[in-house]
Amino acid sequence: MRHKPILIAITVTLVVYSFSVGQVTQIPVSPDTDNKPSPEDTRLIMQAKLASAQEILAGLVTQDFESIESAAGVLSKISLSPPPKFEESGAESADEIYEHFRLEFARLAGQLERHARNRELEATAYVQQNMTATCIACHDFIRDHP
Repeated sequence: MRHKPILIAITVTLVVYSFSVGQVTQIPVSPDTDNKPSPEDTRLIMQAKLASAQEILAGLVTQDFESIESAAGVLSKISLSPPPKFEESGAESADEIYEHFRLEFARLAGQLERHARNRELEATAYVQQNMTATCIACHDFIRDHP
């Protein structure tokens, strides 16, 4: 009986994950620095990041390290995408702050891959939590940026 809430939470997570995976469009990922992502590109990139994050969470719950490693690899490739420019404000420091978040995201994605490859559940879960916190901080920055 004590485990029922945990089982319900896991089931809900997996159901949401299974529905979301089918709705994400595959996007090309390239480190082309000459092109600024369009709002549609940004939306697709965010959907792909979310789908990969959900795959990592599902992999953690089921100890599917291959799935975690694969999803972390996708996140690593996505992190190569150029950051959006803050041309409207002309603030060079905003680009530097965003670049910090992007590099931290890439670093954490690499750690996720490594820990999953080594089948280190606790380390993988810890890095996943750090990555989630980094994503939240970056989104707060983007929202608060004039």
